[in-house]
Amino acid sequence: MRNVWAIVAACMMVPASALAQQAVPAINPNELPPPIPLLSNKVVPLGAKAAAGLRISQAWAGSHNLPTPGSNGAVQFRYGATLPTLVCAPLRVCDVRLQPGEVVKQINIGDSAEWQAIPAVSGDGSDAVTHVLIKPVNSGLSTDMVISTNRRTYTIQLISDRQRWMPVVSFQYPSDVQAAWAAYHAKMDKEQTDNLLPSGQSVAKLDFNYRLSGANPDWRPVRVYTDGTKTYIDFPDKMLVTTAPVLLALGSNGKTELVNYRVDGSVYIVDRVLTRAELIAGVGSGQRAVRIRYTGRRF
Repeated sequence: MRNVWAIVAACMMVPASALAQQAVPAINPNELPPPIPLLSNKVVPLGAKAAAGLRISQAWAGSHNLPTPGSNGAVQFRYGATLPTLVCAPLRVCDVRLQPGEVVKQINIGDSAEWQAIPAVSGDGSDAVTHVLIKPVNSGLSTDMVISTNRRTYTIQLISDRQRWMPVVSFQYPSDVQAAWAAYHAKMDKEQTDNLLPSGQSVAKLDFNYRLSGANPDWRPVRVYTDGTKTYIDFPDKMLVTTAPVLLALGSNGKTELVNYRVDGSVYIVDRVLTRAELIAGVGSGQRAVRIRYTGRRF
């Protein structure tokens, strides 16, 4: 106890002037050195070409091509139409969603100290989608970002707000629209080609309800059909180098009738709709006959 009182007494004996010397002096703001500017105040005069280029860039950046709603809540910009603006907030992640199959080569941010860009991937194979995840460290920031991919280059303006943000940003590509139309026309052309006979007739407009019976010679028809006005008998190509059969119509009484027809390559074209007919080649024991009968309900 005596030691404690001795320490207290010793402290009381220290002069007040000594304590005052140990105090931190007050700082006068007027005595501080001027701040060092981060950017130079020097202005470089712009020539006519530079001024014209600035006008073009400013017109593109200020274009009134507004974004539209995309899938899954995305803000969708039309690629190349204007300068996209991405608004982010601290403690939030903005997702820049690229085209399926697109691969990022390099990312450059004007203020890399205040902004982070992290890649992510969803999906597999050719359908894999690259996401560039953007995070600001503070609000009130403004810079730009350039994303270089294996297909194109994106230039995006970045702005950070205290609370407001865009969760997902995507793009609409003019090339996608062109590719969709090209695929559509190719599909239509293929369907039309698949539905055309060698004669150029559309299968959808023809009636193939004919049945063949009888012999099976090399020249036996491949198909028989009608367009409602004429009857067409398609033969295999080998018929061109063999004896062509004679076409006879069969009446309701079963008797044969001569019928007018013309030959176009390996096709017999009859100027009426046949319901019953017969193709005959050869004589005697070597004669071969193929019977044709219409089985549809049109006639």
